[in-house]
Amino acid sequence: MKYYLIFSFFLIANLASAQSTRKIVKDFDGDGKKDSVFIDSDKDILMLWLSTQKYKRVESKEITHLNFGNTLVATTKGFEFWNDYDRSGFISVFEYNKTAKKMQLVKMRRSDDILGRDDPNQRLYESSVNLLTNKYVGVIETEVKGKVVKKFINAEMVFPKTYLDTFSDLINFDYQDKCIALYNKNRGRN
Repeated sequence: MKYYLIFSFFLIANLASAQSTRKIVKDFDGDGKKDSVFIDSDKDILMLWLSTQKYKRVESKEITHLNFGNTLVATTKGFEFWNDYDRSGFISVFEYNKTAKKMQLVKMRRSDDILGRDDPNQRLYESSVNLLTNKYVGVIETEVKGKVVKKFINAEMVFPKTYLDTFSDLINFDYQDKCIALYNKNRGRN
């Protein structure tokens, strides 16, 4: 029985750590040399090393709500930082800015199924904002007579230019507040 418990503990620990990517090694800055980004759960920050910066460590600001469901996903131009919660979550998209020679936050996405808790027909609310163009798109999914109907909210949403060294989840929560305000303003309109 003792060996079974020890085996089960290690199996669960292995499965938990295998569910997320904590580090990405790839060429972010386009110079042919490997760079890396890492989630430091002890300090609650993102850490980045770029070859064009002579591998000087760059740290984000504190991510005050770093959850178990966080991960990094490689993209063609950079990476995504996913910070998921129980029924909602954020995806922060970073790409290399050649002029600033830094990783820049270029897009944020979020999903939220909590907003519809008072409306049994409300299914999901998803949104994204392109931080380079300030274009926001929200999608409200509602079930009407057994069919899913999508309603789109288009708006301008402006945030300050944010690089990895100035990034914290405060921008995500500011984004969430603006999303909820737009959702509440538009959900009753046809």
